[in-house]
Amino acid sequence: MIFTPNAMATAVGSYPHQSLEDVSQLIFETTPHIPVWPQLPKKDFFEEITNQYSRSLPCYYIDHKNRKYGFDTEEDLPGQLEAFYRRVIDEDLDYFGLDDEHSAGFGFFLDTIKKRKGDEIAAIKGQVIGPLTHGLIPDKKDGKYAIYHSDLFDVIVKNSTMNSRWQIQKMREVFPRVIIFIDEPSLSIIGSGYYSVDHNLIIDSFNEIIKGIRKEGGIPGMHCCGDADWEEVLNLDLDIINFDATDEVILDKFLQSRNLNSFLEQGKVVAWGIIPTIHEKIEGATIEQIEKNFTAVIKQLASRGVREEDVLSSAIITPSCGTGTLTVPLAEKALRLTRDLSNHLRG
Repeated sequence: MIFTPNAMATAVGSYPHQSLEDVSQLIFETTPHIPVWPQLPKKDFFEEITNQYSRSLPCYYIDHKNRKYGFDTEEDLPGQLEAFYRRVIDEDLDYFGLDDEHSAGFGFFLDTIKKRKGDEIAAIKGQVIGPLTHGLIPDKKDGKYAIYHSDLFDVIVKNSTMNSRWQIQKMREVFPRVIIFIDEPSLSIIGSGYYSVDHNLIIDSFNEIIKGIRKEGGIPGMHCCGDADWEEVLNLDLDIINFDATDEVILDKFLQSRNLNSFLEQGKVVAWGIIPTIHEKIEGATIEQIEKNFTAVIKQLASRGVREEDVLSSAIITPSCGTGTLTVPLAEKALRLTRDLSNHLRG
């Protein structure tokens, strides 16, 4: 096993807060063992997930006034591609990093970690946008999604790879064990019939990012809050899979996956997104109901021959998705329920 989380708590990454001090206090209060640097989409449009990782992308524009973004390949695509690939060849990781404008929480988080060396931190967590989600951004020139432009999609994959490596280098300066989740909420489009997506292209893109994470000594994970081909995801060279365990259809498909037992037998980790983050669900959520739901998951796995102690030792507890779209009180409720379930299971 990469490490034994024993039902420690962490978060997906986004919060609705605008104060760095307030969100930092919440992070270390609710996820003290695996704290995460915060994405703050309500603080600035730059921190919206697709914009946050766009700083180095060729021909990417952000229109703050009209809250629009995308690619515009009429803006000297050949010249910008040349400059981009030169940085990739030179392994100029700083070029692909996050800055305070796009991610106010990253540097603040690392500074806070430096001051909390006495805490029982097992790992620290970062995240990067998945190439499929980033690839569903249109080109202003022709309206086609970037995933259908071979030049644009390749730079998207390399941008996420280099950004992941940069994060790990910076984070390992303050703590040695770093987890990076590839946030890929758009996985459900594969096979949906609404998009024509090259399956092998997507798998290759995931593998490229995962290899980059491992190259820097990071622990690769993937978050998907929608449905997915879980057999395929479980076959990837990931150490952690995080999914929405509050959705009964998604949960059942995940638990019935043929590859789940072998994934767990390899000492890998399931991050159970068992705390709801949909407004209607989290409003009435109670710790008693959430514990009941997770107990049912354990029993179902036991019926497949997975021991309860093995489920818990290889488990991380998370909200089902980021909390950035919720109100601050509901986001804080979700994170505190995450902490409470983790504490109960660990106890």
